[in-house]
Amino acid sequence: MNGVAMGRERKVIVLLWLALLAQGVVFALIQPVWSRVDEAQHFDFVQYLSENFSLPVEGKDFVSRRVVDISVESNQWGWRPVGALSTPAYLDPAAWQPLPDGLNDQDQEKWLRRNLWRYGYEAMQPPLYYAVNAPLYAALPDDSFIKLYGMRLLAALMASAMVPLAWLTAREIDADDRLLVYGVPVVVLLTQGYALNMSQITNDALAVPLSAAAVLLLLRIAGRGVNYRRSLAAGALIGAALLSKMTAIFLLPVVLIAMGLLIYYKRETARRVLAHTGIIYGVAAAIMLPWLAHNIAVYGDATGASAARPLMSSFFESPLANFGSLRLDELLPTFWFGEPVFPFPFWTFAWVAVGAALSAAIMGLLYYYLRGEGAMSFPARGAAADQSRVGMDLVRINFAVLAFVVGALVTVLIPFGSGIGGVPGRYLYPLLPLGAFLLLFGIERLLERDRARFMVEALFVWMVIWESLNFLAFIQNRGG
Repeated sequence: MNGVAMGRERKVIVLLWLALLAQGVVFALIQPVWSRVDEAQHFDFVQYLSENFSLPVEGKDFVSRRVVDISVESNQWGWRPVGALSTPAYLDPAAWQPLPDGLNDQDQEKWLRRNLWRYGYEAMQPPLYYAVNAPLYAALPDDSFIKLYGMRLLAALMASAMVPLAWLTAREIDADDRLLVYGVPVVVLLTQGYALNMSQITNDALAVPLSAAAVLLLLRIAGRGVNYRRSLAAGALIGAALLSKMTAIFLLPVVLIAMGLLIYYKRETARRVLAHTGIIYGVAAAIMLPWLAHNIAVYGDATGASAARPLMSSFFESPLANFGSLRLDELLPTFWFGEPVFPFPFWTFAWVAVGAALSAAIMGLLYYYLRGEGAMSFPARGAAADQSRVGMDLVRINFAVLAFVVGALVTVLIPFGSGIGGVPGRYLYPLLPLGAFLLLFGIERLLERDRARFMVEALFVWMVIWESLNFLAFIQNRGG
């Protein structure tokens, strides 16, 4: 690609990045206070860390007086719509009592359903996101709403990094395919729930781009081979992602996918691959170790799950006891259109395009592998592999498919280990660049290039029309 074309491409990506940032900023400013999910508890974690210079304790620390005051002014309690619940009778955190002893399971569940909002139940989360926000919280004026909206804007800024990450992902796989290079970032932009969910005070806003960056680097390793710089950087990104949110645990098997492909396609020796796998895991473990040690000292386990489970299982039952608690029927709709479930009035019309695109992509991917293109071997090794950038590399395609499938599967299985049910669509956002690529790649494999381009353009136009109406309706209704 010549310099003029590359400059034009970068300008388009900057415009798409600014469009996602603008969408996130608008959602940050207009969506309901506490976002009807867990925003109050994330806010409380930041406040606690900023004021106490220590981590809150799961199951013991309640939300602060500042959180209560915001709740009173906004008439927002728990996860219900604004004004759905009356103001609780007892609003003084100093007078609150923890879960009473001696309750049977039924009474304990009723008590927690009434009073869970009092707890800072996000205290079990890893601390990196909150440590990033604590200086901002301290620096902003002593107005609760200025602090709240300031942290929301920071979340929107961090989350907007997904556009350049999606662009770099598409370029890493095939820099010559214009439909993919431009289309993958557009898919990210049109995933309306991403801008909504990632413009709240939430550790997803940091964990998601860090995880996506780690996936991109592992893709690069799979395609170009290992070296110390890439391995150290991959370990650091994985450790930082895990220190932001434990849902990034899917990255650990994705490392094995990248390394396994290097061995399978004979691009690196097994000894070299094993050494660099150890480097990646070792760096990630070193970053996580202080927090894990803290949890063992405080809770008796490495993640604090033993303290979180009794609180959260009152709302989200373990899938081992009730498989329906996973709510898999909500996974894709909340991925595309955000939480709370189906917040946009015209989401079903936009879903027509999503469903058509997903169906075409799946058929295209199956056709690609069934006709044998997925079985080719590229035996280049070492430096030759690192310089092999002509055309589309099967190793990178296989990595994208395997990483997406394994990442999604591990994410769905997380509740079975934690004992806390529910897999909201936002848990899959780190895989959004790979998912967007596979969506367009599958359509291309199913149709001839011109027909594929026409279908993608038609789908994009349909999405823009209905998502614009969704956006306007959301603004008018203020998310109520």
